[in-house]
Amino acid sequence: MFNLSLLESVSVASLTGVASGVVDALTWFWTIFGKLTDAIVSNSLLLWGAGFAIVAGAVLLAVKVIRRFGIKSRR
Repeated sequence: MFNLSLLESVSVASLTGVASGVVDALTWFWTIFGKLTDAIVSNSLLLWGAGFAIVAGAVLLAVKVIRRFGIKSRR
């Protein structure tokens, strides 16, 4: 039913290798995030748009949380 010869060729990565890969991936992600943040902050037009999107998202999230508790508008 199972081909056991395939299991002999499979190697398991060491925990330190996996951990260093995760650290490298997180470092890469934060580098990209930092470059994106610098690009947005250095350009006023992008800053206004990103700021509006963050504020609108926060308001919509707050409305969703409030509605989840059963509080609705009077309309």
